[in-house]
Formats: sequence, C-alpha cells, structure tokens
Amino acid sequence: MNDSNELAILNGETDLPNDGNVAPLDGSHTSLTTSGPAGAGGAGGRKLPLGIDGNKPAANVQEALAKLALGPNNEQLEDLRPDLVNALRELVVEYRQEGIVARRHEIRRIRQARLFWQGLQYAWWNPQEMTWNLPYESKLYDDSAAAEMPRYQFVTNLYQAFGLSFISILSQDVPATRFYPQSAQSIGDITAARAASQVCDLVEQNNRVQHLLTGVAFYLWTDGKIGGYVRFVADSQRFGSHDEPVIEEHFVALGDDAYVCPECGVEQVAGDRGQVAGDMRQVAGGGGQVAGKNQTTNPYSLTSQGDSSDASSETLPPAPYNLQPSANLLPPVICKSCGAALGPEHFKAAPKVAVPVITDVRRVANGQEVISVVGGLELNTPIWANEMHEYPYLQWSMEVHRAKLKASYPHAADKIQMGGPQSADEIYARSTRVAVSQGLPTTHPGDALFNLITFARTWIRPWAFYSIEDKSVRDALLALFPDGCYAAFAGETYCESRNESMDDRWRVMHALPGDGQNRPSVGDSLVQIQERYNTLSNIQAETYEYGIPPIYADPQVLDFDALANQTAEPAAHYPARSRPGQPLAAGFFQPAPAQVPPDLVRHQQELMGPVSQFLTGLFPAVFGGEMESQKTASGYAMARDQALGRLGLVWRRLKTFYSDVMLLSVDCFRKNRPEDAEIPILGPGGEFESRWIRLADLKGNIQAHPESDETFPRLKSQQRAVVQQLMASSDPLIQQALGDPANVGFVKSVLGLSELVVPGEDSRNKQLREIDLLLAGAPVAEKVAGNRGQGTGGDQQPAAYDQSASSENLPPATYHLLPSVPVDLLFDNHVVELEECRRWANSDAGQIARIENPVGFANVRAHAEAHLRAVGLAYANASGNGNSASNSSRSRGRADTSGGAESDQTV
Repeated sequence: MNDSNELAILNGETDLPNDGNVAPLDGSHTSLTTSGPAGAGGAGGRKLPLGIDGNKPAANVQEALAKLALGPNNEQLEDLRPDLVNALRELVVEYRQEGIVARRHEIRRIRQARLFWQGLQYAWWNPQEMTWNLPYESKLYDDSAAAEMPRYQFVTNLYQAFGLSFISILSQDVPATRFYPQSAQSIGDITAARAASQVCDLVEQNNRVQHLLTGVAFYLWTDGKIGGYVRFVADSQRFGSHDEPVIEEHFVALGDDAYVCPECGVEQVAGDRGQVAGDMRQVAGGGGQVAGKNQTTNPYSLTSQGDSSDASSETLPPAPYNLQPSANLLPPVICKSCGAALGPEHFKAAPKVAVPVITDVRRVANGQEVISVVGGLELNTPIWANEMHEYPYLQWSMEVHRAKLKASYPHAADKIQMGGPQSADEIYARSTRVAVSQGLPTTHPGDALFNLITFARTWIRPWAFYSIEDKSVRDALLALFPDGCYAAFAGETYCESRNESMDDRWRVMHALPGDGQNRPSVGDSLVQIQERYNTLSNIQAETYEYGIPPIYADPQVLDFDALANQTAEPAAHYPARSRPGQPLAAGFFQPAPAQVPPDLVRHQQELMGPVSQFLTGLFPAVFGGEMESQKTASGYAMARDQALGRLGLVWRRLKTFYSDVMLLSVDCFRKNRPEDAEIPILGPGGEFESRWIRLADLKGNIQAHPESDETFPRLKSQQRAVVQQLMASSDPLIQQALGDPANVGFVKSVLGLSELVVPGEDSRNKQLREIDLLLAGAPVAEKVAGNRGQGTGGDQQPAAYDQSASSENLPPATYHLLPSVPVDLLFDNHVVELEECRRWANSDAGQIARIENPVGFANVRAHAEAHLRAVGLAYANASGNGNSASNSSRSRGRADTSGGAESDQTV
C-alpha cells in the first residue's frame, strides 16, 4: 500500500501523477528514469537534474527549475506557455491539410478492403456523403426501391481465403535478425552485439512474436502500409507489480566536531570540556534540548549530533551548513595541551556524508518493451513522401475510452471532454475506424460511442518547426525539442509532449513498391475479382430460381375452377378430361428450363483459380491445392519454390522492417530498464536455468541486419522432407551429422516424434547438467606419493584446489586434479559423456568459460579426464585374456586413476 499517495488523495489533495498502477504509463519519461515515477529516490544514488529538453543535465539552476515546473513530460506546458501548445496544434493541422484529398482516397480504399475481409462486399460508394452504404440502407421502408435492388447478396469470400493463405505463409517463421558490432576492433561493441541477441529473444517472447507477425501480414494484405512503434510501458494490469524500497538521502557526520588550537595545533573534540568546571547546558539548534555528558553537541548545526535515532528526517539538514555561531551560545573552551582559549573561529565541524536510508516501501508497476503494429487507417503519414526520412510528421490516431485517458493524464482529467476531433478529415477518419471496429460499413447511431475520444499522438521533426513564422515561438520549440517533438492530444485537449525523435520509435513499411504513401496492398488486385465473382454467383442463383418454367394446360382438359377448390395433398385426384383421340398429356405443355451458360461457370472457375492465383502470387503449391500439371513430388517442390519466390518480394521487405524494429527494441531496453533482466530458460538437460542480460554489456554500438541466407519462410513439412531425404542418403558424413547427439533434438522435433527414445540422449542431458555443476565448483588437487600413475596412501586427504593455479602449473609427478562431480564406472555412458564434454569445450560457451571461469573449466577438464580413464579401463578389461590378464588390466586401471577412486565403482 502506498500510504503517502492514498492518504494524499483521501485528504483531498491534488491527484498524483500516473505511476502505471491504475492506467498504463505508455512511453513516458516518467518511466525512463527508474522503475517508478521520476523523482523517487532510487538505489542508484543522486541524479543530476534534467535540462529543458528532458534528456541532458541542466546547465544551470534556472534551466533545472524550468524543467521542474514543466514536468517530466511537459504536462504544465499549456498553463505556462499556451502559445507553444497552440503552435504545435496548428502545425499538425497545417501539415495534415497538405494531403487531405489523397488521404481520403487512401481511407476509402482501406475501408473497402476491411469490409471485404468481414464479408460486407455489396456496399456502394456515396460521393455526396463520402462513405460506403449497404443496399436497402437508404430506403428501408420503400418497397419499390427494394424491388430495384439486387435480390441476392451471396458472398463466397475469396478475398479472405487468399488472405488467410498469405498470412499463414508470412507468419509461420520469425525473420532471423543478426546483430553486428559497429567496430570489430571494439570489445564493447562485440559484447553489445552478443547481448543484443538475448534482448531480441526476450522482446520476441514478451510481445508474442507469432501473433505480432499475424497482425503485420493482415495489414499488408488489406492496407498495404504498416508502422511499428516501440516504447517502454509500465502497467501493473498487464505486467504485474513489485515492491520497491523508497530510499532517501540523509547526511550524517563522519567523526566528531573539534577545536583546533592556534598555538599548538592540537585538535580537541568539541564534547571534551575537561577544563571547564561542572556540567554546562548546551542549547542545540534553538530547540531547548539539553545535552548530557555523553552527548556531542555541534553548536553550529541545526540539530543535536548525539543520539540521531530520535531525530526525524524533517529536522536533519539537507546538506552541511557553515554557520557562524553566536558568542553567547558557546561555552568557554580551553586547550588541554597548552591551555590556550579556543573560540568560535577555532571550531572545525565534522565532515558530513550522504547515506541512503530506506524510509518506505511502495508498489511499483512492472514494465517491458512493447511493439505495436499500426495499419493505414490509424497511421497518417505525408502522402507525398517516398521515404521515412522525408516525413515532417507522423501521427497515430486511435479511439480510447474517456475514463482511461482521465486516469492516464490526471493533470488534464477535467479538460478531457466527450466528442471527437473538429477538423473534417479527422472526423472522416474517426468514423471509418469506428465503423470498421463495429463490423459495419457506417457508424451505427444506436451505439454509445460518445465516450470514445480520438487520441492522437504526433511526432514532428525539428526542421518542421521552420513552418512557424514567429521566430520567438520557433526558437522556444527548438529549445524544448532539439531532437524532435512528441505531442499527445485527447480530442482538442493537450495531454503531454517531450523531446523524442521519430526515428527512435517508429519504422514504416509498404507491402509493394510504388510512389508516395498511398500504395496498393497485396490483396487490392483481388477486390474487383471478388466483385465479378459475386455478380456471376448471383446470376447463377437467380437463373435457378426464376428459370423454373411454368406449365400450360388446356382449359377443356383441366377444370381450373375445380382445381382452385381442390386441396393439395399427396395422392390427390384432380378432375381432367382429355380431348377425343388424344392422350391426357397432350393437354399440357412445359417449356424447357433456363440453363446457366457453360462459359459462365467456366469463367467463374477461372476467376476463382488461375486469375486470382496469378494476381496474388498464391498458387496451389503454397496452400496445398491440387495441380493438374504436376504429378510428382519434385514437380510440386519446384512449383512451391516458384510460388514462394513470387512472395519473396514482400518477405524481403518484411525482414528489413523486422530487423529495424528489433534494433529499436534493443535500444529501448538499454535506455529504460532499471536493472539487469533475468530470463528463466529450460536448459539442454531439462533443468530450469537463469540467463542474465547485463545492462553493462549493452554500452557499445551495434547494427542489425536480416539473415542473408533466408529467401522465404520454410514450412515444417519442407524441413521434414529434407531430413527424411538426408536420412535416406548413404553418405557417411551425413549419417555422422544426423547421429550427433546435438542434432537429435532438432530431428525429433521436425519429425514430430518427441517421445522417441534415442540411445545416448539421456546421457548427454545428464552430462550437460553435470557441466553446470562443475562450472560452479572447483577441482580438488590430490597429492600423489610417487609418480602420477601411482596410488596414494590410505591416510592422505585431497587438498583444496588453489584457484590461482591451473592444471598446467601443478607439478605432474606430485599433484593430480579430481573433479568435484565424480564419475560412476558402472552406470555412466563414458563414451557419450566424454564426447559431450569435448563438444562443449570447443563450443562458444566452453571457450568463454575457459577465459572467464578458468577454475570451472579446469573442473570440467578433470571430469572429462576421468571419463577418458574409465574408457581406457573398460577397453583394457575387455581385451584381457585369462585371469592374469584381467588382474593386470585392473592394476593398470588403478594406476591410471592415480589413487583418485573412492571405491571400486567411482572415479
């Protein structure tokens, strides 16, 4: 419980800033300093006050006070400088008006694609209302108008079916990102590149990368433009919370106050007044307190320096004071060495140092890096720009509930009112987003949408401020936002702003090449095909219903009056009389029924098949469809590669976009994480392990590039086919690679045989667990009586291993290293475990341990040597002939163990 916060609210005081416990703290500078609100004391010591830009330390006191008055995210900017807020608001509107017509066409195109995905494919465009309308919507009660409308509205959603195939292909594999150091000669850059790969894994795990890629592929199919936004979010509702101590800075005296004698130079403790007769009352800080005999009183301080346990933090001075005491408050002091009189000018105060003191425990929201994928309806970019570096602004708009905005920005809660934006283009975009969210072509008036506020977050480049003619306002904005401006508005209400570069948070990608920002999506070419297919389907249905021919009857043969009074029932009898000399059937005639033209059905099949496949690049080989021209497996494989090669145009763009977003995530991690991150992982041996990401390892400069050898994603079935093909090969090198225990897990996962028991796999996992134990311990140096191969006496105990010495520095004829984890002669698979020790020693982990943990590596080496001796002992026992040979081999085995065996079964 945050007592101070809750008591302040209960007492009617001003609402405290959002700390992430009630509403998300989304990308705020408040979450960039510590894990809690800025200004709270942390264990990291005192922080320098920030300057006006919020990033660099303040140059002077005035700048620090100005930033303190504005708030960490310039929450008070509108109260202090309303002209700057108005300039930001007008600047955003000015830039947005430049492409208003093209932006409306972009929204129209995306809106139609979203409706087609939902199955609403019969909407018609109303140019007067600038919106899509459904049939029967305008004249619902006019029967004559309804008769003129299409009778059928069948939908065979080819657009969604092909889109699902496209999404499944692009989201089945995660693009591999490789981090490189900026300089291969810098140890810091190399270390940062290695640590960045671990950060990338953590970010992918926290953001559910498969779900993230599904959203990316969906927007590429419908919108054609996506944006990736990376920031640090503290939210106890999503990520939980933890207790954190509140640490404040208190000053304590280091030593005792003293007098320095000007005659002899001897220092005398201020409390030692042996030359003064009797006890004297000391007045401490004017508080009326009396100092006892054992209490040291500083006449220059504001509080007593004796028993500090009763002194509250309010009475302690925030910093050492150099006060000149009054003469009437000082008792006479005489130097014990020479007897000289000591006055106030001879007083020397004890130096004071700052010490951290835990004063409270508060609940702090957990935070992590969050990646948001935004589509074209929500993302507004300059329609004329081709590249991101040409953007003067970038805006992300979305509808958020008013209650959430009030909780997120308590300083502006009273100003956030119901309603949307005022400009026409934003009203049109808002109505489109709301209608798509409802699953309707237009906004339904019956829904209570007045509580949804359009929350617009805009990033502005520094050079964009030069559109402002007022030089004083422009210079003030450049001073506040030297790297770029982030400004957030809830409707027309200003919420916050901060110095933030657009390139540090965003990456924008287009599905297809083109000009400007209004580029087609992958599924745009299928919209007209879908409309034509729907029309032909309706014609076919109407032909079946209206094409049933009537039956004509001769009135002299059939009595129509009697027929009208006849009840229709099974096996009923109807009065009829045939003409003379003619059969009864001659009085009835039915024309031939209407037939659907064969070319119409054939055209439907072409639209659904070859035409749609050619336009989208999604051939049957991609989604597992039947191909009449291919009958062999190699033919299917070739067709699949060709189809995926067509989609490689989008896949290569996606890989570059993904690697850039991961680089931004790593940068966000090292700027915002308050401490090292622990990642629990499942080790190779099946045990849970902790892997740490050290912030100190991320100090270097890095760059990210997509994996170059990936041309397009691979299915599990394709990997399974390759593995089976390799297993059928007779090449000894391939068989040796497949039989390597390190590849067994991958082969089992690809084949889907997780319960398959492979000989040696358990021994390998056991050895990996033992290596972890060996790295945490140290070998034992055992002294040998004679040569290295001779055993030791029974009364000799192993000596502890000197960590300053290695196995090479020990005399070979005197000492022998024994591992901290012994080898079992009976149950261990020595051959497999020895090979696993060798493989680990030559891996990156083993080479790093050799350098960073030489003692642990020597322990693993001693363990491997014990396995090697056990293999030699088993071979000698197997090759012996007769009892004498067997006894001889046992002797050699005991000699090889060098007295290290604790029993007949353990080495």
